[in-house]
Amino acid sequence: MKSNKTVSKKSLTRKSKIKKIASELFLSNGFQETSLKDIVKISGGSYSNIYESFRGKEGLFFEILDDICQEHFKLIASQTKILENQSLKENLISFGITFTNIYNNNRIVALGKMIFSLVYDKKNILQNWISNNQQYFAYNILIDLFKKEKNEFLQQNSLKLAITFCAMLKEPYYTLNVLANSSLMNKKEQQEHVEFIVDLFLNGLVNKTSIS
Repeated sequence: MKSNKTVSKKSLTRKSKIKKIASELFLSNGFQETSLKDIVKISGGSYSNIYESFRGKEGLFFEILDDICQEHFKLIASQTKILENQSLKENLISFGITFTNIYNNNRIVALGKMIFSLVYDKKNILQNWISNNQQYFAYNILIDLFKKEKNEFLQQNSLKLAITFCAMLKEPYYTLNVLANSSLMNKKEQQEHVEFIVDLFLNGLVNKTSIS
């Protein structure tokens, strides 16, 4: 029994090290330019370790993506102060600041470049990953927020509104960062961007709700 626990612990430690090294290589070199040979050499693992644990380089990449997605979801959920005694505007600004800060990050931009490179993969691995991980997408936090509002339009359209608001926060800056290497926003620019988007979003709701 003790032996099994030791093996399991070693296996988890080895797997964690492989993911850490692979993540660093993917982010610095890109997905296509990172080989399993590089990962094995630096991590001290083996090809069999990678195929047994991740089923290959693509599986390894998407497990790392799983970890990052869940990490950011937890971060946004913990740092976004959505309180019942705050106005919708205050809650959206709180969410927007944390969300925008995450996407204004060189690590996330590099990750975005790799994701874009896999869009046309014939195996549809990216599409499958998106389908299987939507519960960890940040807009779920907003869905809960809109459903708690005492407004029928917000409640009935919570999913569309949540996705739209997140898209407004990200674009066009994130896509320009990924595709054109444009400059990231500083803290002041992020704050101004979030406040502008929140005002624009809420003004668009005025005709449908009693929000002012």
